[in-house]
Amino acid sequence: MTSSISHIGNSLLPGLSPAGLKDAGAGTSAGAPSFQNMMLQSLDSANQLQLQSEQAIQAGLLGEDITQAEVFSSIKKADLALRMMVQMRNKLLEAYNEIQKMQM
Repeated sequence: MTSSISHIGNSLLPGLSPAGLKDAGAGTSAGAPSFQNMMLQSLDSANQLQLQSEQAIQAGLLGEDITQAEVFSSIKKADLALRMMVQMRNKLLEAYNEIQKMQM
């Protein structure tokens, strides 16, 4: 029913494949993760929290051994992660628009 968020980048932005970005990490320290990897990990983490939230809701509705507080906590974590990802997207679009406005 739900698909993984990590596949969205590959399907919507085929030009941004890892092969096309092989030099994007040049100039960073050897142990530091690339920006792309950090974004993909953040998306995956938000997706996992959403899936856990859905599982907690199902468990609560089926009368399994889970408290309402645990269900609400799971929902709030997923909501917070989604809001953070939306804000990150907004900041990235803002930066992209600023770069587009620059004159060469």
